Amino acid sequence: MHLDSAVRGYEAVGAVRDVNRVAASLRALGVRRRSAARRTARRGWDSLTNSELAVVRLATEGLTNRQIGERLFVSRRTVETHLSHVFTKLDIATRTQLAGVATRRLPD
Repeated sequence: MHLDSAVRGYEAVGAVRDVNRVAASLRALGVRRRSAARRTARRGWDSLTNSELAVVRLATEGLTNRQIGERLFVSRRTVETHLSHVFTKLDIATRTQLAGVATRRLPD
């Protein structure tokens, strides 16, 4: 399927927004994709998925959950879930703490 091929290409180059846009199109058609293999790390920065990293980048720019969802073509609730997972994996509790960790880890 062409859309599935597009997703794999976008994933290969780290184009998270495009992955989410195409995945939303696939969902609208009733197509469910399998998740990529789980990373080995379960805690810490290296355990974050590409989707979680995309949410972190936008959250540290000061965007609200709704704004992040609109940019990534996901629901506000999905953004909340990603942030909850990030907070657990990084053992933090607030966006302020997240911003501190992210400024040391994310490229400019």
